[in-house]
Amino acid sequence: MKHFLPGVFLWMATTAGHAQQSPAVAPADTARQLADTSNRSGYALGEVTTPESRLVKAYFPKSVNGFARSISFYYEHPEARPVPKVHTISVDKIRSMMVHEQYSETLVIGGKSLHLLAARLVDGPVELFNFAEARAVPLPIPIPGAALIPVLSIPYTNNRWFLRRGGELVEVKRSHFMEQLSQYLSTQPTLADRVRNNTEGYRYQDMVRIIGEYNQQQTAAGNTGN
Repeated sequence: MKHFLPGVFLWMATTAGHAQQSPAVAPADTARQLADTSNRSGYALGEVTTPESRLVKAYFPKSVNGFARSISFYYEHPEARPVPKVHTISVDKIRSMMVHEQYSETLVIGGKSLHLLAARLVDGPVELFNFAEARAVPLPIPIPGAALIPVLSIPYTNNRWFLRRGGELVEVKRSHFMEQLSQYLSTQPTLADRVRNNTEGYRYQDMVRIIGEYNQQQTAAGNTGN
């Protein structure tokens, strides 16, 4: 079983702005540290990739809502007793994060960080990212093409959608949703018309379904690059 590199812990210590002092070396009880958490915990064993392409394994929060500015994490098992120290790190010190098959990424538009670690809810020709704040409503069951979603709620009343195609990230503006998204999906005219006409099931809160359908249609047509 792999041990953490001291250099990785030094990196985490220097970037955790509001954190308690981080250990300079890996804890001796590596077996306990690498054990996953129970379903009751809000944290799970995960892996972060830094902007310098380093891999850091620790216990990070489970969420499909994303994180703003910073996240908390544990080096040691969060359900251990006594309770271990909690640490904090800026999302700008994270390039991507994988926790329980949920991929999240710190979003950058035009070379400028949005200071958001957003959850990718759909993968494919078009990727769909979500950042949301508290107050959740039930999430519709995703169709094939949507990512595995471990937490079945998204606060649609106060969330932001981001799309990426061909490496270009754009935010979907709620105020221009029908016009913007129908143009974005124009290679699938029937789907684009449903969005443009505000058809039930194809509205702002239905982005997981819409992008999942678009990716299916693009893949079936062999047109994944547009």
